[in-house]
Amino acid sequence: MALVFFLRSKGERFENLHMKPNLVHLAVGSVFVAVIILVHVQLIRKLDLSALTAISFFNLLFLFLLFPLEGPLLRKVVLLIAGNQVGALWYIIQLSSEETFSFLNVDTFKIIILVAKPIIDFVWIVSIWSLSLSLLAPYKRKTERLEKI
Repeated sequence: MALVFFLRSKGERFENLHMKPNLVHLAVGSVFVAVIILVHVQLIRKLDLSALTAISFFNLLFLFLLFPLEGPLLRKVVLLIAGNQVGALWYIIQLSSEETFSFLNVDTFKIIILVAKPIIDFVWIVSIWSLSLSLLAPYKRKTERLEKI
């Protein structure tokens, strides 16, 4: 199957892909992402640098992978804001748990936090991103059905 794909000419290979990136949504999304990142930079006193890095990574991932897709702009913006709220809530929970266990003054807990932070950041970023992608998927299927008619 893959061999047949590569033996075709470039025009024949991609003739069934009619998807064009929505540049207007991408431009509006980049404005929202810039504002959100600037707000989080102002909150750096409350959140640590790893929180700012993870939230910035989430916003850029969301911007370049979801905003060009088909679907309503309002839904994309709401999903972006909801994802940022989940990220901020995670860091508030994380900071409160670190403060709670700081009285123990155990280096083991600090090592666990150091190792677990990137893993848990990856989990919430991928889960929110995939949930958002699944909420935008019906619009792609809807346009595919309309193209067949």
